[in-house]
Amino acid sequence: MSTHPASLPLNTGLIPPPSRPFQVVRAPGQVKAKAREGPPPLEILFPLPPFRQTPGPIQASQTYIRTLILERWDVEIRHCEETCKVQLLERIQDPVTHQAFLRETITQCWSAEKKRCEEARKVQLLELLLAAHGITTLV
Repeated sequence: MSTHPASLPLNTGLIPPPSRPFQVVRAPGQVKAKAREGPPPLEILFPLPPFRQTPGPIQASQTYIRTLILERWDVEIRHCEETCKVQLLERIQDPVTHQAFLRETITQCWSAEKKRCEEARKVQLLELLLAAHGITTLV
């Protein structure tokens, strides 16, 4: 007998668990509502096996994914440049003796962050190019 999931017989004798009504909690002095008249509530339907399936991969063009990567990292790099400028403007009010040191420190910090973003963009573009050629792991 094959053990492939499609060839296994489905157990159709499964019975869903009984549903229990909700317990209604009332505040002291609250009037009990009248029972609702009308048709009984519909029977609860349970999904048939398999209960959860991971959807397959979504097809997207390499150009579209490349555009998304470039836009995302361009925004990050622009954010680094703008934040550096804002922090430099905020530090103008500090004493003159500290301004040069602070300006250098802030510039170095945001330059390093900008460089990290540029490298991450290059890495993601390289991963996309390799995946397009079927290369998923590097040995």
